[in-house]
Amino acid sequence: MVKDWGSKKSECWLCFERVTGLVLNGSGVLNSNGKSWWSSVGSSSRPEAVRFLGCQNILYNGLTQINSPRNHISVVGCTNATLLNLHLISPSSSPNTNGIDISVSHNIQIHSSSIKTGDDCISILGGSYDINITYVTCGPGHGISIGSLGKGGANDIVQNVNVRHCTFTRTENGARIKTWPGGRGFVKNILYEDITLINVRSPIIIDQHYCNGVRPCPQPAGASALKVSGVTYRYFKGTSFPDVTAVKLDCDQRTVCDNIVMEHINITSSSQRRPLASYCRFAHVIRRFVSIGINCGFHVNPQTPSVAPYVLPQAPYSEPPALTAQPTSPTPYATPSTPTSQPPAPIAISPTQHAEPPALHTLSSTPYAEHPPTVHYSLFSPFIY
Repeated sequence: MVKDWGSKKSECWLCFERVTGLVLNGSGVLNSNGKSWWSSVGSSSRPEAVRFLGCQNILYNGLTQINSPRNHISVVGCTNATLLNLHLISPSSSPNTNGIDISVSHNIQIHSSSIKTGDDCISILGGSYDINITYVTCGPGHGISIGSLGKGGANDIVQNVNVRHCTFTRTENGARIKTWPGGRGFVKNILYEDITLINVRSPIIIDQHYCNGVRPCPQPAGASALKVSGVTYRYFKGTSFPDVTAVKLDCDQRTVCDNIVMEHINITSSSQRRPLASYCRFAHVIRRFVSIGINCGFHVNPQTPSVAPYVLPQAPYSEPPALTAQPTSPTPYATPSTPTSQPPAPIAISPTQHAEPPALHTLSSTPYAEHPPTVHYSLFSPFIY
């Protein structure tokens, strides 16, 4: 009975443990009848529909899963797993029904799937790297998330995640990174690219003060924080609801988010009367062709994004600009060997005048080395456009 399940934890309906070379192909439907669980048993005690634990070289293809009591699919401690052509479905009101949870795993591929759930469509947790997600439609749900990470001071690492060619429809979030205060570790080398948004509430989020809805979020004295760096958002297009912040970069003051790149972001309000808002603090942001105003107090050339926000490109400063062209002469600065009549004053050329480039063109690398113009901190910069 459902009511008797509360004493059991970490159970699953279909559990595959330490299996190598497993292939699950089909077009059937797995209905977990989760509705009777959602209101009767706490989320941590509900069973997962499908779990792969410590598996290698897995292919899971073609199935439909409906109404899981908790996660529809969990991938834990796995290597080389491919999940594709899946349909994961539960109501938007179903609690903690993540589509796919990935933890302590690497070389995971998720392709060509539809996920409609009451929580994250895909959640990538600590110890995971080399994750590729393509052609996934998400919604309803809470988006494709990195985290949450660092809960209870945990040391979590996530890196090398690529999310491409995905569509979010009426989701609570889109591309999200969420970390708890007091955590340790890092998140780096994350790419969200070619993302379509259809009435998404919060398309882009980095939340380093995540507390799973608890407000105000407790901030332990002297607590550490995960380091977030090397996150790229590229080619986003679509609409967002204006009732919440469309772009939120809420980074930790001590670690700061570094090298956050936004290129070709074209997000418009779903309401013609209400513009979109952005919020940013403690983040180094490199922007190019972004439709929403984002001001973190950093001033970076929007036409020349760089993977290293602290270093200005050196090539344009390797040589001074060319001097203004002078009248044609075989030897413009040489003294004629044969005396000639004095040339008219307006076109006289004096060797001493051009011994050095004019002061306005003189360039020095020293100011850029000691005082990079790209680094200016803003403690708190909410903006509405």
